Amino acid sequence: MATKYYGSPRWSNEIADCSMPMTFDTYSNCSFGCLYCFAQFQRGLGKAKDSYLAKEVCNVNVDRIKRMFTDPDQYAGQFAPYIKQRRVMQWGGLSDQFDGFEKQRGVTLELLRFFKEINYPLCFSTKAAWFTEDERYMELIRGQRNWNFKFSIITMDEAKAKAIERGVPSPKQRLEAIRRIAEADAGGATLRLRPFIIGVTTPTYLDLIRAAHGCGASAMSTEFFCVEQRSPTLRAFLPTLNALAGFDIMAFYRKYSAQSGYLRLNRKVKEPFMRKMKELCEDVGMRFYVSDAHFKELSCNGSCCGLPPTWNYSRGQWCEALQIAKNRPNHRVGWVDVRDDIEQLVSGFTWARASGFNCNSSERRAKYEGMTMADYMKWLWNNPQSGQSPYKLFEGALLPVDKDSEGNLIYKYNGATF
Repeated sequence: MATKYYGSPRWSNEIADCSMPMTFDTYSNCSFGCLYCFAQFQRGLGKAKDSYLAKEVCNVNVDRIKRMFTDPDQYAGQFAPYIKQRRVMQWGGLSDQFDGFEKQRGVTLELLRFFKEINYPLCFSTKAAWFTEDERYMELIRGQRNWNFKFSIITMDEAKAKAIERGVPSPKQRLEAIRRIAEADAGGATLRLRPFIIGVTTPTYLDLIRAAHGCGASAMSTEFFCVEQRSPTLRAFLPTLNALAGFDIMAFYRKYSAQSGYLRLNRKVKEPFMRKMKELCEDVGMRFYVSDAHFKELSCNGSCCGLPPTWNYSRGQWCEALQIAKNRPNHRVGWVDVRDDIEQLVSGFTWARASGFNCNSSERRAKYEGMTMADYMKWLWNNPQSGQSPYKLFEGALLPVDKDSEGNLIYKYNGATF
């Protein structure tokens, strides 16, 4: 019987607003069991639900991945332009590449050796700590200045963390992992304070930022918890989350969210926390980033995951547009300012065939199927009532005010001033 492999990389569903839209996972599942994990809300549905919840796992085909990066024209398909331009690849989108499955199989380690050989820029997202004490990994990481590591920690409260992030190292262990990476002279360590859960995160979040800075984190990125009220998996976890937060999370989100279905707290609820985080980061000298749709304009540059502005990430996305408008004297930004990277990276394939992208809605397919991904991005730019347009996504932080000579919208910055 042929070996079953996991198909990765994929295009992020947040491609319109993502500096690293080519995202990669080593494994089809994650050994961790975090109650807030959006990936399990997605994967724990439909035909794949039983195998996913049973923690069945397969890994990528290492030889295939190597061919993609050594001969992208032949083997990388729609990812070829991205790879050839050596844009930073996000590693760890739906699974953790350093989890318990990696301890058993070592596929990430094998790929790390390859990516070090070709000196490819990477940005990791993880909750693991053990690999920073394993010399097999650290000898590869040490001195690799184009590898950035984001460590997810949402609270300093050990008991709450243990109850919510099942199988994950303690906050203290993850802070020590930040320290070891920071001392490894690689591409930096970032505190990923995501998701920010009121009642869970709020008692210790400022202490957590100070502790991460003390361990050498040079940046932090935050995003508030969103509630997918249609998810049966989340509904099953809510009693535990409610007890730890101290209130009814679903009722709170329904009251203070403008949307239905996928609930996102409004800007007024988030503002005092965002203000305090930004002020603290400025005081201690950390770069501050917001991956939340609200207050993303407060990010230090156009990579909301926390990459420094000099890194080779994609500028063809709305977070970058926010930064451009915010920093210009006239506070205006046009399609021409983000067009080049979009056309270079995603014009060679259609929206309907974008690898890993959510194209399942029949209504969406009827509307976008004939478009290239670049056409789709342009359509979003020019249709402000679309949920993924710069206007709707940021809830008015960018306002459509004019059109350019080709009829494309021009937006003006209207975001936070603190």
